[in-house]
Amino acid sequence: MKIKGIIFDFNGTLLFDSDKHEKAWRIFAREFCNKEIPDEEFEKNIHGVVNKKALEYLYEKTLSTEEVLSLEQEKEKIYRRLVMEDTPNFRLIPGAAELLDYISSENIPHTIATASEIINLEFYIKSFSLEKWFDTKKIIYNDNTFPGKPDPAIYIKAAETIGVHPENCLVFEDSKAGLTAAYKAGIGKIIAVASTFEEREKAEKVSGVSEIINNFYDFDMSILKN
Repeated sequence: MKIKGIIFDFNGTLLFDSDKHEKAWRIFAREFCNKEIPDEEFEKNIHGVVNKKALEYLYEKTLSTEEVLSLEQEKEKIYRRLVMEDTPNFRLIPGAAELLDYISSENIPHTIATASEIINLEFYIKSFSLEKWFDTKKIIYNDNTFPGKPDPAIYIKAAETIGVHPENCLVFEDSKAGLTAAYKAGIGKIIAVASTFEEREKAEKVSGVSEIINNFYDFDMSILKN
């Protein structure tokens, strides 16, 4: 296939922060819900899904938009604190800047499709100067107007935003929910980013994944030149 557009997930894909999100959710669950999240439930109901779905799992009921907005800010405050405390690891993953430099210089359409909400997205844009590589107005984020991953809506919308058919897009993802969403969206090439053996094992079980990389230095950029 000819790759005409590239879509990146963000958390766990451009930034290795899955451990911070997991820790933040566990702290939130204990402090606000007096609950512990079983490991087997975390992947299904928390990792890679939008906050509304995760919060309704924790509270075991449907939440209003106002309730979600209030509660998610409490969780994200915890997350951002954890991220900023780990200064050495608060950077884009190895090889990401070089890849972004290349696709920007070659004018290959690209964007981000993330389950993060607007405050975190603005935090990332400022922290990593994402405007160097992305049209920030075209970044697709969780604005509560479409279902979260594994529903394909986010990737279909991202492909439309950059003007490329899904079958001509390359998606980089890390979570099972996100990889499944990309597959359901009809994305032509799906590459899983897996920094650990456990993540690689999970990615191997998801339909449609064509390749698994540890970081972007593992990605063969020559496929973008064909």
